[in-house]
Amino acid sequence: MPNNGGYCPVLSQEEFLGGEAANTASFLVMWRQEVVLAGNGLGMGMDYENIRLRLLERGLDVDYLVRSDLTPVCDVYVTDDGDRTMFGLGFDSKVYTPLDTIPFQAGEWFTADPNLSFGGRAAARMAYEKGMKLYLMDFFAENEQFPKGSICQYGTDWVGARGDNDLNKNWVVQWSKSHEIHSILTDGVNGTHVSTAEGDYFFFPAFKAESVIDSTGAGAAFRAGTIYGLSNGWDLGRSIRFGSAAAALKVPHMGAAEYLPSFQEVKDFIFSQPEIASKFELKIPQLHS
Repeated sequence: MPNNGGYCPVLSQEEFLGGEAANTASFLVMWRQEVVLAGNGLGMGMDYENIRLRLLERGLDVDYLVRSDLTPVCDVYVTDDGDRTMFGLGFDSKVYTPLDTIPFQAGEWFTADPNLSFGGRAAARMAYEKGMKLYLMDFFAENEQFPKGSICQYGTDWVGARGDNDLNKNWVVQWSKSHEIHSILTDGVNGTHVSTAEGDYFFFPAFKAESVIDSTGAGAAFRAGTIYGLSNGWDLGRSIRFGSAAAALKVPHMGAAEYLPSFQEVKDFIFSQPEIASKFELKIPQLHS
């Protein structure tokens, strides 16, 4: 990225379907999970039709998504090391799926992120009241109020610090204990920090990616993989392993969810790195029964 007043050439430009909810849902549908996608409005006119068709191509239902006056757009600038810088427009929209139309299902998993601010938080509360289990992502405001027993995922773009294991350990333990939740803090190639609500700490190394072309969507791949495991009755350690492997398979590819590895590809990738895979064989106590 250039300094203020500087110049940097853009070598190529492509347009992809994006958004953390759509990205996460795309991975889960690839692994044959039933998904209800709810979120911000999709815009109007050709913008709306474009996104609607891209969602349908992924096998995602659009029944709960509404039209709005503005299509959320995110410009993502990817540098040679695979890192990305994002500029977003329209993500503070007040137009989103009406909460009373969402078919919350008791006993199933619900996930949300704070891009919709009030909408995401209100939907999470309603899902919990309807008996759903919560796996939330990047809700890190100091005054957050989580239902006891939630599992929350974060990235070091938002909290902690990249590459600082001591700081990240301290953050995830203190955050978990103060909010009575399980916390997962991902730090890319530096690994993943996990703490239970009681402050029991675990560290997992990252799987070695073939290359890092674009880290956009790695967090969504991790979230989808972990939710996949939890939805299928796996313990949290094994679920995080699947999420970590999915993220490592994503980053050699441009776009947040243009490459969707099959379940078998993720499984084979895990077994191709047995030393790392063995580190996840820990029975982390789960808050949800």
